[in-house]
Amino acid sequence: MDARRKLLSSDHPTTMEVEARLAAIALELGEFAQAREQLSLLAERCERVLGPRNLETLTAMHDLAVCLSYLGQFEDARPLYERVVTNRRNALGLEDQATLTAMNNLGVTQRTLGDNEGARATFEVLLDAQRRVLGPESATTLKTMALLGSVLIELGDFPRAREVIAERVDRSRRVLGATHPDTLDAMLGLSQALCGTGDRASGRSLSEQALAATISTLGSDDPGTVDAMTRHSRLLLGLGDAKAAAKAYRELYDKLTRLNGPENAATVDALAGVVGALGLAGEHRKAYALAFGLVERREIQLGPEDPATLQAIGDLAWNTESLGNLDEAATLYANLLETRTRVLGDDTPDVVWTLKGLTRVLRRIESHRDARRACNRLYQTQARLQGLEADETLDALRGLAWELGKVGDLAASRTCWEELVAANERHNGPKDDQTLDSLLWLAEMTEELGEEEAARSISERIAGPLGRLYAASGEASGADDPRTLRLGHNLGLTLERLGQFEASRTTYQAVLDGYLRAEGKRGRSVADITGHLGDVALKLSEPEAARALYRDALSIMRKQPGPEDPDTLTIVAHDADALHAMGRKVAARNQAQGIHDVYCRTLGEDNLLTKHAKIHVEVLSARRRSR
Repeated sequence: MDARRKLLSSDHPTTMEVEARLAAIALELGEFAQAREQLSLLAERCERVLGPRNLETLTAMHDLAVCLSYLGQFEDARPLYERVVTNRRNALGLEDQATLTAMNNLGVTQRTLGDNEGARATFEVLLDAQRRVLGPESATTLKTMALLGSVLIELGDFPRAREVIAERVDRSRRVLGATHPDTLDAMLGLSQALCGTGDRASGRSLSEQALAATISTLGSDDPGTVDAMTRHSRLLLGLGDAKAAAKAYRELYDKLTRLNGPENAATVDALAGVVGALGLAGEHRKAYALAFGLVERREIQLGPEDPATLQAIGDLAWNTESLGNLDEAATLYANLLETRTRVLGDDTPDVVWTLKGLTRVLRRIESHRDARRACNRLYQTQARLQGLEADETLDALRGLAWELGKVGDLAASRTCWEELVAANERHNGPKDDQTLDSLLWLAEMTEELGEEEAARSISERIAGPLGRLYAASGEASGADDPRTLRLGHNLGLTLERLGQFEASRTTYQAVLDGYLRAEGKRGRSVADITGHLGDVALKLSEPEAARALYRDALSIMRKQPGPEDPDTLTIVAHDADALHAMGRKVAARNQAQGIHDVYCRTLGEDNLLTKHAKIHVEVLSARRRSR
């Protein structure tokens, strides 16, 4: 080769022809690094000597792109394929075999890089050309149908996928036979497309047929059978039949463990399927136990920040939450959120899912400061992604409004409730559940800010509609229905604010009876309603009865949400008023002072809840001195 270069020069066509042959040999032998070096030099020289549109130049570029693809350098290969396709189409036409080959490789590269829209456009043009040139039943044409069908499924265009793959199934059966692996593969693809178009029964039935035929034709341990089992398990999970999916994934996992060992990547993927299906089936304890091993294997195989590892951690967090281990779940969600945000970015679906989980758990454990931050972040994220008045954005705003009130930022909370009232009225009308609920809490914040008349005006507006909705829900769904109980709670608060204490007491008692049946004696809602009954008793000048009710409520709330939670402290403050009404003025003042001290320590002296607590102490002290 060196002699030829000296004799003819490196730029001589014969020299370049020999270099092309040597590079092709290296490529065929799998010596990709050497082939890349040879083809890079050759492509540069051909372009300089022969021109960028010369067929020899395009062949060298195409071979270089193929070599880069084998090396996993798809980003570098893609622009080369694009140049080759464009120039071959111009020089040779769309129906030339070399053009079709380059188009196929471009489509595969686009799909590998996640550009499914680009891959779809490429494969659609390619398939149309192959039908004309090779015929609709050529093996190459059928392969393109398979590639296009899989891209369409990933894009969610199930009607077009169904059309393409159904044709592939029919032609494969005729050309290759009903039990040929390609036919069975096409059947599995068609089953997914059928389910995607809503024909779930036909899709599931076809998948079962394909799996049974694959086992019969290839045997139970053939790689094709394993692939069919994997796809069928995934389809069952997608259909929501979690129990069947868990069983299918377990069989797959046991098979792969026997064939490949427990540490094999495919085996671990099957274990991930088992964990996901068990969780969806409600078998959280089993899923939780398996999830630890899954996370450990993912971290060893893929690293701690691989998306599959993070998915396993997400499954672990969700099952931990479902088992009621909320503090542990909060830690898992928080760490996962930090990692996913760093790796994936702020607004990706996995980050939003994790943020929702963290927010949900923080609110359940009533960690109000952390929950406020999480709710605010979730609200800002949903507003960016879905718009200010999307349902999920408004749900996040409601959580933020609630948590702002719990940490004493009452003015900001009221602003949020005002926004919710306006949005719900626009979307649902003035008498809808959600509108009335927002108005109720707007009245609550307004009263907390000292504007009693404005709060009363809101309550007068919503009392009638709430009463009618409560009665209608009880009639239609029963006294223990969650919506009935929520409406009853809201109606009781409204009647109490309007001074209709006996009516409020009757409503609260009915709601309490429902929550006792639904949650048991130690339920959080039971404590809340019991506290409200204490408030009504106190306002009806029954301080002894009020204290008994407060004692029952606090016996629950001091454990959950805890002795220093604002809801707990509110009941303690009302209990201090009951003590004072009973003549135990020193005890009442000391109790109020204790509340103030807690708020000073947890929220700071400048917080509005702290200031309210200080005023309460001063009022009780003034009453004591005046006597």
